[in-house]
Amino acid sequence: MKKKKLAVIIALILLIGGGLAYHILQNMGDLPDLSQYNGLEYFDGEQFVSPAKIEYFPDRVTGGETGFKRFVFRSPNAPEQELPKVKLDRASFSQPPDDFAFNWLGHSSAIVELDGRRLIFDPVLGNASPIPGTARRFDAAPIKREDLPDLDYVIITHDHYDHLEYATMRHLRNRNIKFIVPLGVEAHLIKWGVAPEKIKVLGWGDAFSDGDIKITAEKAVHYSGRGNDNKNKSLWVSYVISGLDKKIFWSGDTGYSPHLKEIGEKYGPFDLATVEIDGWNNGWPNIHLFPREVIQTTKDVKAQILIPLHWGVFDLALHPWDESIIETVRLADEEGVEIMTPMMGEKIIPGQSQTSRWWQ
Repeated sequence: MKKKKLAVIIALILLIGGGLAYHILQNMGDLPDLSQYNGLEYFDGEQFVSPAKIEYFPDRVTGGETGFKRFVFRSPNAPEQELPKVKLDRASFSQPPDDFAFNWLGHSSAIVELDGRRLIFDPVLGNASPIPGTARRFDAAPIKREDLPDLDYVIITHDHYDHLEYATMRHLRNRNIKFIVPLGVEAHLIKWGVAPEKIKVLGWGDAFSDGDIKITAEKAVHYSGRGNDNKNKSLWVSYVISGLDKKIFWSGDTGYSPHLKEIGEKYGPFDLATVEIDGWNNGWPNIHLFPREVIQTTKDVKAQILIPLHWGVFDLALHPWDESIIETVRLADEEGVEIMTPMMGEKIIPGQSQTSRWWQ
């Protein structure tokens, strides 16, 4: 009898372990055929290369533990209570979409309505890890993936887990949607069941046009990868989104460099810049933007309005959850930069709506 129980326990362990291993491998995605990128000036024959060298200084890291342990336990930098948000479902969205509207879903996820089209950026509605229960959100997203409205475009900036979510891509794969992704990211989507004909792949300077909407991929100072074997095997981008009379700059994840001023000179001015504000640390000084660099980025790209992204959901850089927004807003007010700060789920019309300092 004891042997039988032991055999059952071992079988269950193997079953659970095998299921977990399969889940992790599926989340990691797939590798593209890298030979197709030979000849690109930002591909060195083995991987994509950032416009500025990524720097890391372990001795300068501030704020706490940098190891995997911080992704397993609840962060000491998390808010003490659930953040205010507007909960959404399919009925929350107008049909047809508005000419210009914005819904922040938390972190870097957002829905933009432009000229009657609906675009969703980097939709991550769960945790930022392939391992269940790790890299957890501070609290739940304002919408469940099954409640997402009709969408025209899914736009991905890069393949990190806090920007590209396996479960959401699987959920959206059978909808009548166009997926706009950087070079190499299509390999993940195809493995997850997205039909290749639904995917438009862009390199730096490449554009996709559909009627009055034009989406152009541009440079960013960052890196990519979902595992040890695929670091920098796909590209990372910022985006320029143009409509009939509105233009948006979407920074993606980026460090500060001259590429931002170049984008402003080439495409600006912009009606709106959505810029990442969190994830900075002195130990990795040019992977993300420090608050003062956020303000300078807004000026560099010649944007009328700033909406901060990439904050309020995950502890990625060992500082309090609200430190980035407090400092970014302070600097924006100090330097006369118009900033809008919607709650998660709150629908706003950039340039018209009033937003609050709700984190206070």
